[in-house]
Amino acid sequence: MKKFRIIIFSLIALTIALAGCQRSASKAPDITSDNSNQGASPLTVDEQILAATATADAIRQDFNMPTQLVPNAQGTQVAITAIPPTPIPSVTPTNLPTPTLLPLTRPTSWTIHGGETVFCIARRFDLNADEILSMNGLNAYSMLHIGDVLQLPQSGSWAGGDRKLLDHPDTWDVSPGETVYEIACAYGDVWPEHIIQANGLSEPYDLSGISSLVIP
Repeated sequence: MKKFRIIIFSLIALTIALAGCQRSASKAPDITSDNSNQGASPLTVDEQILAATATADAIRQDFNMPTQLVPNAQGTQVAITAIPPTPIPSVTPTNLPTPTLLPLTRPTSWTIHGGETVFCIARRFDLNADEILSMNGLNAYSMLHIGDVLQLPQSGSWAGGDRKLLDHPDTWDVSPGETVYEIACAYGDVWPEHIIQANGLSEPYDLSGISSLVIP
């Protein structure tokens, strides 16, 4: 009986031993992508620049936005989106509308204003200056004063060449003390009434505080 027990125990031990031999050997742990990267060496400088350039190109292609490469605090090149400057609107010069001027007829007399002369009056109204002088008992050396009244002939024409002294339409920068009548004389064939109309001036046509005038 004792012998039988020994045999039974021996068989059990043999069975256990055989079972241990059939178990699979230990398997090495799987290498995942996360684990494999842990031991990877860092990118070289050239590889970092290449990667940043590819990122910049992708931004340009996908979003049509300008990019540039700049180093970060660690010295690595990174792609950033550059903010385009706000365009400054260009100013397109606009031509001043030509004012509608009332038709004027040559006056039979004229009261002298500051800055006017007989030759200015003759050029303006297309008259012969000598005829104006003769009609008013004056000569080329006669002095005119503000408020003097000249009688004007209704015939004849300017005999001194081109009546126009300055091109117009134009813009005149007003200087202190100037008058509409003096400015009209500077252009030759421009009537002061037309300057008054073009600029909406009111009597007494004081130009104080006015920096410029439209000359039709």
